[in-house]
Amino acid sequence: MRQGIIGIVGGMGPEAGLSLSGKITGSTIAASDQDHLPQILYSLPEMIPDRTEYITGNIKTNPAGGILQILKGMEQSGVTIAALACNSAHAPEIFDVVVSGLRQRKSKIRLLHMVDEVGDFISRHYSVGARVGVLGTTGTYRTRLYDRLQKYGLTTVNISGQEQHQMHQAIYHPHFGVKSSAGIIPERAVSIMENAANSLIKSGAELIVMGCTELALIYSDRQFQGLPVIDSSEVLARALINAHSPGKLKPWIE
Repeated sequence: MRQGIIGIVGGMGPEAGLSLSGKITGSTIAASDQDHLPQILYSLPEMIPDRTEYITGNIKTNPAGGILQILKGMEQSGVTIAALACNSAHAPEIFDVVVSGLRQRKSKIRLLHMVDEVGDFISRHYSVGARVGVLGTTGTYRTRLYDRLQKYGLTTVNISGQEQHQMHQAIYHPHFGVKSSAGIIPERAVSIMENAANSLIKSGAELIVMGCTELALIYSDRQFQGLPVIDSSEVLARALINAHSPGKLKPWIE
């Protein structure tokens, strides 16, 4: 394992980490077990406070602390390339603290940035200047995290504040949200997501980004109403493979 091990910081939520791990396996060219890439998934939910709760000021503990502890353990286990299985964890007030902490301890882990990978992916596979509709948590919405796509020549389109409240419920609601669904996605969550996606299309979106790693658990198709749907988790999985072993990455098929 000269390239080291791929590391996934999971637990944000747990199914999102498992999904990212599976997408790495699914996008790897392999004819046998031994052809697959080495990876470690750390899913320790109790170590990482909720990212949106921190971003919105409802809790004071920065999730960056727990993420840094997990990355330290990963590096000791041989991880050289890592990623966070959560979009909201890439908000500057969290991600920048993680990067600073890695730098301070002279970590050699290469930590990928999910939104940058999405921007690079869209600019390579779709038209530069595209209007990108974004769905995600309220944390991602409040920080305008995906405005980062502008440096890739892309424009973002967002839903209204009221629609965002509903979108957040589709993820977090204790009865019908994806975080509490245990693999069974309630129709209400699907309906909320589809209504939000339709709203983005009416606002001029030319493609839609699932800007929460758990949204792909609600809707996994690569198109919606004829427009491309970009799963940020799948993009990150492909970026991890490409960073570790480029020759192992399966071609992209829309």
